[in-house]
Amino acid sequence: MVSALTDRETSGNPAFGSKAATALFAGSAPRSMTVGGTAFKTLFFLLVLIGGGAWGWASATTPVPTDLGGGYGNTTVTIPGGFWIASFAALFVGIVVTVNPRRAALLGVVYAVLQGYCLGAISAAFNAQTDGIVAAAILSTIGVFFVALLLYVTRIVKPTQKLAFAVIAGMGGLALLYLFVWVLAIFNWEFLYSDEFRTIGIIVTVLAVILAALSLTLDFAFIEASVEGGAPKFLEWYAAYGLMVTIIWLYITLLRLFALIARNQ
Repeated sequence: MVSALTDRETSGNPAFGSKAATALFAGSAPRSMTVGGTAFKTLFFLLVLIGGGAWGWASATTPVPTDLGGGYGNTTVTIPGGFWIASFAALFVGIVVTVNPRRAALLGVVYAVLQGYCLGAISAAFNAQTDGIVAAAILSTIGVFFVALLLYVTRIVKPTQKLAFAVIAGMGGLALLYLFVWVLAIFNWEFLYSDEFRTIGIIVTVLAVILAALSLTLDFAFIEASVEGGAPKFLEWYAAYGLMVTIIWLYITLLRLFALIARNQ
């Protein structure tokens, strides 16, 4: 296994970097965690996420009759009333899973439904502004995932301590930048609506996509190290949950990138 992750606690994903996750390796746990089991559980979470997304999309869109003869030819998109409740609930559930990985199986499903509901509503709003943008973001997310997996398997990109530090530092920098822009938006600063700012936004979002892809590489390394280290079977659910979190981040970032590009044209 790559020496950079011999301690197993290093990952760009906050879920994988918690002390609670590291503590699970202590003791005489059975060596039963497998890559196949983790992959199956990740797929299960993603299917639940898609189901929640369909629910959120349906809740956000309302058919509108364009004329009496033509039937329903258009739709309006509004953020559903339960959007913010689901958002804060997903944040709370995510924190609980991070500090208590043993509950990842049940709470991971709850998180997937809540987050899927929010993603569905957001995706409907983006798609109403730019037709086809959601399909492009989904396909790009799948593509980036498999490219990151290929780069990891072939060891073209190696998950070292320096890489993990760079990803974590980059994530912190992005968070501060987004907070700064949010504060500026409160004061309705005109520069936020300029072409120059949209260009800067595209560059920053591309960097965020790269960070998300590198975080996937670190997640793969965490899973491999866990399997080789004899992690308990239930940790497959936690690993699957962590992968789902990174994939969600990647999808949202790509969706925003395509939206910025579309507005800049």
